[in-house]
Parts: sequence; structure tokens; C-alpha cells
Amino acid sequence: MNKDTPQRHGVLTLHFTMRFSLELTIASLVFFCFAASVCEAKSYKVIVGYENEQVEIPLVPDRAKSKNIEMPLPNSPKMNTVFPSSPDINTVVPPAGPNPVPTNLVPVDYTVPYMEGIFPSDTVTPESLKVALDSIGRVIVSGITFNFDSSDLSAGSTPALEAVLLYLQNNPDVRIAIEGHCDTSGDTSLNPALSQSRADAVRDWLVDRGIGGSRLRAVGMSDTKPIADNGTPEGQAKNRRVELVKE
Repeated sequence: MNKDTPQRHGVLTLHFTMRFSLELTIASLVFFCFAASVCEAKSYKVIVGYENEQVEIPLVPDRAKSKNIEMPLPNSPKMNTVFPSSPDINTVVPPAGPNPVPTNLVPVDYTVPYMEGIFPSDTVTPESLKVALDSIGRVIVSGITFNFDSSDLSAGSTPALEAVLLYLQNNPDVRIAIEGHCDTSGDTSLNPALSQSRADAVRDWLVDRGIGGSRLRAVGMSDTKPIADNGTPEGQAKNRRVELVKE
């Protein structure tokens, strides 16, 4: 055996140990650099702002990557430069304007048309009453008259009343309203009561002759619905009337 073998063995062991330490150190440095590059590459994004107006701030661990980015206040002038522009949205509801005026205005006539020319007072019949009530829904029975400032039926009212009676007998399912109308001559403060009592007089005359009271309704219209000029005797005579309305 060679005497220097142990010495050579010791030298080889030392050399191997130093080489392994060097390689371990290099590997550690390489791993550290790789890990540092990975950490550097890894970042986070923070998105702050308002609806449809946001700013993105990239961050890395323990420090901000972009130090010059600041979140402006809502009323700051920077808001228009930091956030992208967006269309203005009107959030205030405007006050309601007046209703539009229709272009096709139709005048409404609230007066009752005079029908004396269609149904003359001396020819009131059950047939003429039926035609008017079935087509128009109302008829002026001009043959029914009263004594002056009274609800007493005049003697000349009988033919017209009998025509109304026969019409109701021939049409048992019909219900009618009896309207009493006055002119403006005399004391007009009495007209509401006078018109009501005249309508009641016609109703009572028909009930006394067998017409059911549930089919008849008496209404006093006073002088509120003139159909002619109350400034003339002729107009006043037309306004003093009894009308039948089909219900």
C-alpha cells in the first residue's frame, strides 16, 4: 500500500466538499433570482370609481407600482381627465306641462232640441211617441199644458195624456222619466217647486189610470234647460213643457 493514500483521500474529500458548496450556492442564487423575477412579475389590479367611470391601479406586493395615480374627488376638475367621458344622463324629471289642446274641438250643446216641427202638438199619438223614444230617447209632449203658475192640468191636456197612457200600456217594459220645465216669467224662485209639482201631476194622472208607479219617475227641471228665447211670449210657451225620457 502507498503511504500517501490517506493524504490523497483527504484532499479529494475536501475538494468534493468545496465543489458541492459552490454548486449549492450557485443553485441558491439561481433559485432566488428566479423567485424574485416571479414575484416581480406577479401583480394585482385594483379597480375603483363610479358606475361607467372607473380607473385601474396595478399593484405588486408591499408597494404600489404606479405612485402617481390618485383617486380624484367627485367634484374635482381632474375627474374629467382621469375617467373616460360618458353621455350626460338627465336625472331630474321635468315638471308636467299643460295638457295639449285638441285640434278637433267639438262644441257640445246641452240644450234639448225643440221637436215641435217633427211631432206637432195636435197629432201626438202612441205611435209618434214610440218612434221618438225608440230613436232619440226623449220627446216633448207639447199637448200637455197647465194653468198659469199652477200644477193643475188644463182641460186641453187630455188627448196628449191619453196618448202617453196608451203608449205605456202597449209597451209594458218601458220605464220613463217625466220632466217638468218652466220659463222665466214671474217669480223664478218658485220654478223648482212648480216644475216638480207639474211632473208629479202627470205621474199621478197616469198612476190613477193603472200605470205602475215603479215605471214612472217625476223630475222637476225648473228653468235650467230652455229650448227657446225666454224674452218672448212664444219662447216662454215653448219652455213651459213636459218631456218624456226613456230609461
